[in-house]
Amino acid sequence: MSDIYVRDATEHDFERVVELNLAEVAHTSAMNQDDVAKLHSLSAYHRVLVVEGTVAGFLLVMGPNSHYINENYAWFKNHLANYMYIDRIVLDARYQGRQLGAVLYQDLFTWSKAQGVNHVVCEYNLVPPNPPSAKFHQRLGFKELGYQWLLLNKSPSVAVFDHAGVSARTHKKVSMQCCDLSHT
Repeated sequence: MSDIYVRDATEHDFERVVELNLAEVAHTSAMNQDDVAKLHSLSAYHRVLVVEGTVAGFLLVMGPNSHYINENYAWFKNHLANYMYIDRIVLDARYQGRQLGAVLYQDLFTWSKAQGVNHVVCEYNLVPPNPPSAKFHQRLGFKELGYQWLLLNKSPSVAVFDHAGVSARTHKKVSMQCCDLSHT
């Protein structure tokens, strides 16, 4: 794998972005080409990773003044003044485990600093757990700022409750993460 680069996403990439996203929908939300076009129009940064001529992944990021409506984005807006919010990163399963996600993040970090933004934020699931995402973000220097429980759109037949009475069948717990670039 010697031909690897990152470039801005274009509408010609949207079909592939949908395909990649669908394969990882257990860890992110579903979207169609119209959704991608809308998110693209709201994004501050939307780039794809190309490996040997194939779009192998993408990274979609919202800036602090986006009109994006999302519970996680809103949480960060209430806690930080200037940040880049990672809406989603997705890599084709064939390319996972090869440090290519870090290539996309390093590109984002460089770009963010050039924009005068020193905080890059994201969330990942604690319940249900997403250990690969936790390890990946910890390796890149992300630290937890807090967490929140979000309602899932499910009707459980059996519910398991935590100490606060929140059902793990009807809710997910997400860790709110921040990488401070001012020290890099």
